[in-house]
Amino acid sequence: MLALVACQPGGPTPSSGGPTPGASQPAPGASAAADHLAAAIEGLAAGYTFDTTVSVGGQVATHVFGRSAGGASDFVVESNGAEITYRTIPPRSWVKQAGKPWVAVDSGVPDGDPLAALTKPSSVTVTADDPNGLRLQASYPPAALGLTGTKPVEVTISVAPDGSVQASYGVPLGAGRATSLTTLTPSPGQEPIVAPSPIATV
Repeated sequence: MLALVACQPGGPTPSSGGPTPGASQPAPGASAAADHLAAAIEGLAAGYTFDTTVSVGGQVATHVFGRSAGGASDFVVESNGAEITYRTIPPRSWVKQAGKPWVAVDSGVPDGDPLAALTKPSSVTVTADDPNGLRLQASYPPAALGLTGTKPVEVTISVAPDGSVQASYGVPLGAGRATSLTTLTPSPGQEPIVAPSPIATV
């Protein structure tokens, strides 16, 4: 799904206060684009619902949907005909398979906060800004998206007038292509996420 590595600063700044010779400088408008993205993320901080579809070769491989509130998350993962529900209230987590009770787990729970992956792109630019919303093009290290390799992944981010955010990207996979589409919708007035009950003893 979607967490990112910030660029490290270059060499020391000369005493004159000017730019370091040879150091890369931000592209025009880059700061404004980063501000737009930060504002969109801040707009979801009070709580949101999310829906992610990962497809391989045009076929849905995994579907994840759920909600996040107050740092806690509750979401369902559908894959290969199976459905698993996860709930996390840091530092505790639980998992539930269809037809079975909740079980407390110590590790191995997927990240239930897709918003966190969008917070620190290595670069971001505005490609459209009109009454229909804002469109950004952002670059992320592949490891931040759970991918291998070193080539940056280009993610298209759309921010609608209602504050909903959509992020999508595609990467080669074998002889085909894998795509990910995530939609995050503001939901500030939702019920708190609480610990499940009953819990199975293992």
